[in-house]
Amino acid sequence: MTTYAFDNAAPQAQTRFAALEACYDAPTQAHLHARGLGPGWHCLEIGAGSGSIARWLAHQVGSHGHVVATDIDTRWTGDAGLPQLEIRQHDIVSDALPVDTFDLIHARLVLGHLPTRDAVLARLAAALKPGGWLVLEDFDSCLPHCLDPLSEEERAFIKIGEALVQALHQRGADTTWPRTLPHRLRTVGLRDVGASGHLVIYHGGSPAALLQQANLDQVGDALVAAGLITAGELDLARRLLDSPAFIVNHPLMITTWGRKPA
Repeated sequence: MTTYAFDNAAPQAQTRFAALEACYDAPTQAHLHARGLGPGWHCLEIGAGSGSIARWLAHQVGSHGHVVATDIDTRWTGDAGLPQLEIRQHDIVSDALPVDTFDLIHARLVLGHLPTRDAVLARLAAALKPGGWLVLEDFDSCLPHCLDPLSEEERAFIKIGEALVQALHQRGADTTWPRTLPHRLRTVGLRDVGASGHLVIYHGGSPAALLQQANLDQVGDALVAAGLITAGELDLARRLLDSPAFIVNHPLMITTWGRKPA
């Protein structure tokens, strides 16, 4: 299968977006600021989701800038009445992109899910203005969901994370791709390439736990049906995610950036 596991049409999408905003918007904003983002820039936000980063970008570029926020499903992406923010339904795999157009292109948790991710990467590089920046963020599966498992329950939770990764790969995703992005950005001609990682460690019952809760609510039954986990393991994971005594982590978020030569 090559369909996206976490369809925005599902009722869990809004909870997932809220958790992503709480965990990752501040680091994302810091990375975009570090690229020199400012008034008058033209930006492309791919997979805009809830629109939180798109709206923030619109405030940064001001009335003389422009932000195009795209998604295949824009039901959650509000423009907040900002005239410099354009919301567009767009499939980054198949729909056209202008070339030499954007000062900044950003995508978070998008390209790793696309089977044709390398072709999309080349198109994004071409869409940058000379001197423009591409910033990509994706989860990498290099770390287990419990860094220091001390109990059988915690080891079982690691299995849940591994099952989720396996299911994503069956749908065409690649959770090892983010670690290769510094090399790939150079391959498509970008320069000043850099990367960093951000790891969120959280307690059950916290706002960060809502991300994994939403994921399991949406695809947990499918993992059981596929034989990747048992119904008892799914119930255990849900109980742990509600427990403040449970300490766990999200996958490593790798952010990679590169600049098109001027």
